[in-house]
Parts: sequence; structure tokens; C-alpha cells
Amino acid sequence: MSQSNEKRSTAAVRIDDLERTLTARRLQHAVGEGRLDLMELDRRLGAVYAARTNAELSAVTADLPDHNAETLDLRVGSGTKRVDGQWEVPDRLTAECGSGTIHIDFNNAYCARRQITVKVEIGSGAVVLIVPRGWRVDLDRVQCGSGSVVNRVKLPHFPGAPILRVEGKVNSGAVKARYRYRSPWAWLKRSHTR
Repeated sequence: MSQSNEKRSTAAVRIDDLERTLTARRLQHAVGEGRLDLMELDRRLGAVYAARTNAELSAVTADLPDHNAETLDLRVGSGTKRVDGQWEVPDRLTAECGSGTIHIDFNNAYCARRQITVKVEIGSGAVVLIVPRGWRVDLDRVQCGSGSVVNRVKLPHFPGAPILRVEGKVNSGAVKARYRYRSPWAWLKRSHTR
């Protein structure tokens, strides 16, 4: 086999459904920022779902800025800090808290990455990671003193869905990973269907 065949250009490599979905989410994010109108979104989504290679897919977003937020640093002393709603997930997050609480909600976030590293430094406070169903959270690299490390993310991991890799140190505080709580109405609706 020749070297040219071994080192194929990544532009000619076929893409999978996850890459199409992530590109579609990026286009929807661009609409939310006001960069595209709905007619342009419709045209580009058609091209995304018809694309077969990386080159065809990258041509759809070539004129959009590349948001490669590298890190997000969150620090709190004794208060509470929340990151939720629509935001872009970077490659690395740093959460440092003394006696306060940091809530990071990934449910409505734009995440184009398959792996996110979260570094925690917790005194007597807490870091709460709220993830969508299908994501995976790895808390194996967290060193714990007299505090607690709780992972309530137990459902099966969707193929291609992001993985949160948490590392760092907890003194007497806590790091928790969980899904979003259901509303009382959703809880009642589900309990009556059994």
C-alpha cells in the first residue's frame, strides 16, 4: 500500500451522524447569535444532512467564526455561582471554591467536543455538574479528603456523546454529578403512567 493511500486527507474521510448533528447545532447556535437568518439556516441544514465527507461539511460553516474557547475559569469564595442556559462548552473548565457552591448545567449548552476536562479544587464547598441523559461523567481522578464524591449519572452512555473527565482535589466539600431534576408536574405525570 502506498504512503499516499495511508495518509489520506481528512477532508476526504466520510463523516458520521454525530458530526452532522454537531454541525447542525453549531448552525443553530449561529442563528441564536444573529449570524444567520432562518432561510439561510434551512439551506445550510440541507447541505449538512446531504454531506458525506469532512470537506463538504466544513464548507457549510467556513464563513462562521470558530469558537474554540479553550478554558473557562470559575472561582467562588463563599457565595454561589451558576453557569446555565445557552453557553459554549470549552475543552477545559476549572472550578475552584472555598466554602461556596458552583453549579454547572450542561443541558442547554452548545458542546461540539467529545471530551471535556473539569479541574476542581474544593475546600468545604461544592461543585455540582448537571448533565443531559446520555452523557458520561468520570470522577475517578478526584482525590478526596474528608469530603464526598458522588456520581448519580448511571444511565447508559450514548455513542458519541460527550464525556466529562473530572480531576482535582476535594478537602471537606463535595463534587456531585447528576441529571436535571424533573419538575413536580413531570414527576406526577410519570408516576400515573405506571
